[in-house]
Amino acid sequence: MEKSELSTRDRMCSVAGGMASPLVGREIPSRLIPFRGEFPLLDMIETRRFRDAIRSTMWIEDLPPKLLYAAAEGSRMARLEREFLHYLSRNGLKSDDFEKLEDAEKSEWLRWWMEDGSVSADDLVVKKYRDEATPASKSLGDPAMPVAEKREIYDDLVARRAYWDDLCFEFGRIGWEKKLLNLALYIHYGGDLEAVLARYKENHPDYADRIPHSLAYYISYLRTGEATSVLNNFLLERVCLSEGRLTALLTAELRERLEEVFRWDGGTNSAWTVGIDYRGEEKMDEIVTTLDIEKGREYLIFGNLTIKPFIMETKETLLKENPWRVLAEKIEKNGYMRLEKLNAYADDIPFIEEFNERMKNDPEYQLHTEILPYPFIGDVLGARVVLLMSNPGYKVSSNIEAHEKMSDEEKRFVIRAQTQAMLLEDRAIFYSDPEYKSFNDEQDWYWEKKTRKIREAVSGAETKIAAVQLMAYHSRKYKPFPEKMGLLPSQEYTKRLVKYLIDKKDVIFVYARSKARWLDFVPELENATCVELSSIRNACLSEKNCKDDGFEKIVDALNE
Repeated sequence: MEKSELSTRDRMCSVAGGMASPLVGREIPSRLIPFRGEFPLLDMIETRRFRDAIRSTMWIEDLPPKLLYAAAEGSRMARLEREFLHYLSRNGLKSDDFEKLEDAEKSEWLRWWMEDGSVSADDLVVKKYRDEATPASKSLGDPAMPVAEKREIYDDLVARRAYWDDLCFEFGRIGWEKKLLNLALYIHYGGDLEAVLARYKENHPDYADRIPHSLAYYISYLRTGEATSVLNNFLLERVCLSEGRLTALLTAELRERLEEVFRWDGGTNSAWTVGIDYRGEEKMDEIVTTLDIEKGREYLIFGNLTIKPFIMETKETLLKENPWRVLAEKIEKNGYMRLEKLNAYADDIPFIEEFNERMKNDPEYQLHTEILPYPFIGDVLGARVVLLMSNPGYKVSSNIEAHEKMSDEEKRFVIRAQTQAMLLEDRAIFYSDPEYKSFNDEQDWYWEKKTRKIREAVSGAETKIAAVQLMAYHSRKYKPFPEKMGLLPSQEYTKRLVKYLIDKKDVIFVYARSKARWLDFVPELENATCVELSSIRNACLSEKNCKDDGFEKIVDALNE
């Protein structure tokens, strides 16, 4: 019996319409059963018309088409909910108690009920009324069926939890090959996977967090024949591709792998298939071992795709998209002299002003933009050891008075060195050359002191050590922004930079300041090689100040 077919009694508006009436206008039709579809079935005005119509009409088939459809589907959902309630009651469970269960337990009860009552996953799918319904006799293989109609059918199909929630029991009921073929055909007929996922998240907000995992499983299965492989972990945990990039990657893979094949089946002699590399992991290992780190990483992300769907993070993209370039260029045009007031990245300024206003009674925390920001120190992109700092300090004696005592030539020299650091063109964390005396005097010889022990242990260490500031702007004391203010736009770039360094695998990070804040800022640091210092107030790289043989680790890294 079709979903919309009803018995004689259930054809009565007083029965079917009465059962459907509470459900047709709800965003979530049932608190007990996770029906899937586009809800509500009727908008507010239509719901009012529906209730008026069922009071004045005998048989539901006499209702207008859209109201008839809502009555049939609404009453069907009501009957399923009633049957589920009876099942729970027979097994000693009240509806209120069921609602208090964890999601995993609810899924178990639903699965048992569906098996007991021969209820399929498709029975929980409620399609929205279409003015031009697809004839039941017409198949997807029918060449006469319009492409838009085929797309609509696949759109309904791939928007289910069975495709995007790897933890639900329906997910395993459909094979990987079948799901991948359906996804590929949906895209082939003009479907937009991003649009499907956006709608899915609206209908299933509680399960949206599983989408990236499902996307990574699909990509892994296409390339290796296994959903869980080194590849899906790499995409999710190592390079941390966003949901958008995973979606773009899967779309590109499916476009390239969909093929039309010839067959004789008595009905149609053409079919579709998706090419899957069932032994791809072996080939992948062989290829990656022959490539350098950068190219190997690129291959693991894009595989054999002929067209890359997005730009991978590289040294080149980081240099090109560096937000400090604009400020550096302004300073260069200013003859390498500080700007009068706002030496800051333009997008950061509203945040800085708001923060400084909040800190007007605590001036030691206020950020100083009358001097140059210092987001990076040293050759960050080429460093083997990177110190994770909080923000550069502020002292009137060194940041203002010492600078004012310099000649114009010395000022230009110092500021040129600072802009080079902003542009990631710095060569060392500390310079001992005589021409840098004015620069070092202004900086109070800070890094010369902090790196003395490691430079004694490793010749030329200063060229392989760099520092990254959590906050680029100077203050007497560091204080993070309130959570509701979010991150500075420039900090988003810093996060990208640190993630890139983590992915290189040959960089040791030193928690010179708050480990907790840095882990919150870049959680991927948890999987990186890190050294902690005994004193978070002292960034000195010495054997005494590095915990757990950290000094030896740093020495070894610098000697490689």
